[in-house]
Amino acid sequence: MIAADTCLGFHVACDTVVKGGLAVVMGFVLFVGSVLLLLSAVFGRRMGYLVLATSFFGWMFLLSALWAFGFWSQGPETPTNLGPRGVDPAWVVEAAGTEPRPPRETFASYPDPTVWREPGTNERDAASVQAVEGAVQSYLATLMNEEQGIEPLAPGAVQTSDFEVRDIRFAVEGDASLAAARAFYKGGGPLLTVFLRHDSGSVPVYSWAFMIGSLIGLAVHLPLLDRAERRRKDILTGGTAPAWYGPA
Repeated sequence: MIAADTCLGFHVACDTVVKGGLAVVMGFVLFVGSVLLLLSAVFGRRMGYLVLATSFFGWMFLLSALWAFGFWSQGPETPTNLGPRGVDPAWVVEAAGTEPRPPRETFASYPDPTVWREPGTNERDAASVQAVEGAVQSYLATLMNEEQGIEPLAPGAVQTSDFEVRDIRFAVEGDASLAAARAFYKGGGPLLTVFLRHDSGSVPVYSWAFMIGSLIGLAVHLPLLDRAERRRKDILTGGTAPAWYGPA
């Protein structure tokens, strides 16, 4: 859920989004624009732009490739997805209530032990239990605060720790990772059943978007730069220069 003081779909305050956007625009104008100005003074407007664009897209392609694949840039154990991160893997609540309608057929059998298993004592199950518990508590706390018209950080807001989660089970089979649990408000309330699905997320989406976009930009500008350079070479080696209309 998005708070009232957020904007443009970002889970960030509007003033932060505006300030960050202006900082990026100003940085681009100052650092990229100053280089474009110098190149235009030396090569002319068209040639200067092509040199800058080709260099920029080539650099962005290499940088985004480092983001996506690591390429041992920080040593033998360099992790991947080093750049801007998309949506991280997380448990997503699909339905919740005292008697929620099962959004999937598997949920209807909860807590049948032949379909749903109790978490084990291994490290992986322990991490999954903690993640499911946090997702359920966060969902219920957000839902309750919205129903009462209270901001999450306002005094008197319901906290995630105000909910008790128990009877966590994981689906044994299926084409998706499913979990189910029961929860209740510690201050008093009905026992709720919560159905969850594990979303694998899209962590590298921005790295891939930058890499593909940079590759397209490089593929467009590199032939134009080559053509402009050939024309410039012909002029320098005896060709006719274009008419002079003042400084670039």
